[in-house]
Order: sequence, then structure tokens, then C-alpha cells
Amino acid sequence: MKTKGLALNSILIVISTSIIGTILHESAHYLVGLLFNLNPELHHNYVIPLTKGTELQIVLMAAAGPLFSLLFGFFILFISIKFIKPSLTKLFMTWLGMGSVLGLLGYFLIAPFAKNGDTGIVFSYLGVTTFISILIAIVSFIFISYLFRKWSSQFVFYKTEDHFDKKETQKQLFIYPIFASMVIMTFLSFPITSLLSLLPTIFMPMSYFSTYGKYKRIDNINPHLTINKVSSVLVVLTILTIIIFRYLV
Repeated sequence: MKTKGLALNSILIVISTSIIGTILHESAHYLVGLLFNLNPELHHNYVIPLTKGTELQIVLMAAAGPLFSLLFGFFILFISIKFIKPSLTKLFMTWLGMGSVLGLLGYFLIAPFAKNGDTGIVFSYLGVTTFISILIAIVSFIFISYLFRKWSSQFVFYKTEDHFDKKETQKQLFIYPIFASMVIMTFLSFPITSLLSLLPTIFMPMSYFSTYGKYKRIDNINPHLTINKVSSVLVVLTILTIIIFRYLV
């Protein structure tokens, strides 16, 4: 009977890192709003300026979240890849970094549809046409696919049990957590301001299928870290992040 320890830990990691990344993203909006004295109000997945600011201030506030997410994501991935040995901590850092990178590149994907989103506001200010935003979305999709395939090498350290079953491991590393993220994060995002606000939680996790696809094609994977027990630290962390996230509703 196959253990689901890797799947459960992966689900906990993806949920908790998604929430952490979202809160940090929104906090960047919030801090810039404070800087401009816009009296911002922080919520779980959006920030409202209660004081009317200039158009430029609103644009800078909108841009702050995605730019922070991108820089933070690359920084976390650099630390994880260069300095962290294979462990649940490394797996956590990998998901956190990838999810944060999507905090900018993923928003380019939905910019043609989410006109009132972060990138939509910035594009409108810069006079970016729908056609150009579609081209940017296509380029972003290609770039995300390249990056996420490249980072598939960070998942080769893990297995579900002493006897390595690649098909089972790839399900537990990717399939279960990806779909869990789509369902759980969508549920946690309610109440919503509009249906378009669900686009990030539903469609951005699909970017991880690039990593999954590349992992499937890697030959001679010889993982040495067996994960067959659920981490109590991850359980507590996930519960705490969910509580904080819902408190900010």
C-alpha cells in the first residue's frame, strides 16, 4: 500500500505558500498606500485605498505587489537552490519562490481580461492596448513555461517510499497539490469582488504543469529523500496561515 505522506506534505506546502505569497503581495500594495497616505485597507486578496490619490499614486500602489512578488520569488529560489539541502524546507522554499514569481508573470497572463487588476491598472496608465497585452501574455506564458521546466530539477530529490515509483511520486509532487491549490484557494478567496478575481487562483496554478511535464521526461531520477510522514510543523503553519488569511477578509 503506497503512502501518501509526500502528497499530504506537498498539499500543505502549496496551500501555505500560496497564502503567504498572497499576503506578502497584498502587503506590498498596503505599504505603498501608507507611503502615499492613501489610508489603505488590507484584505485577504486585495487592498482598498480609502483616500483618493493621484493617478500615478494608484498605479504605483498597483505595481508594488507584482514587482515585490517577482523579486521576492527569485530571491527565495536563489537561496533554496544554492544553499538549502534536500528537505521539506527546500521543497517549501521552492514552491514559495515559484508561486511568488507568478505574482507578476502570472498576472501578465490574465491582464487582457482583468482590466481592474494590478497589471490592468498599470497597462491602462501606460496606454497598453489589448492587442499588446495579449502579446505580453503570450510572451509571459513562454517565459513561465521555460522557467518552470528549468526548476523541475528541484523536485528530483524526493520519493514516497524506499522503492522509487516515479509515476506515483509525480502524482504526489504535482497532480494532487496543483488541483488542491486550485480548489482550496478558490474556496478561501470568497467573498469576491467579481468573478474575474478568481482567475489567479484557478488558472495560475496550471503553470505548474510545465514543471510536471518536464519532470516526467527526466531520465535516471535517483531520489534519496523519502517523505512518508506528515510534518506537524506544516500542519500548524497551514492552519495558522488559513486563519490569518480568513481574518483579513
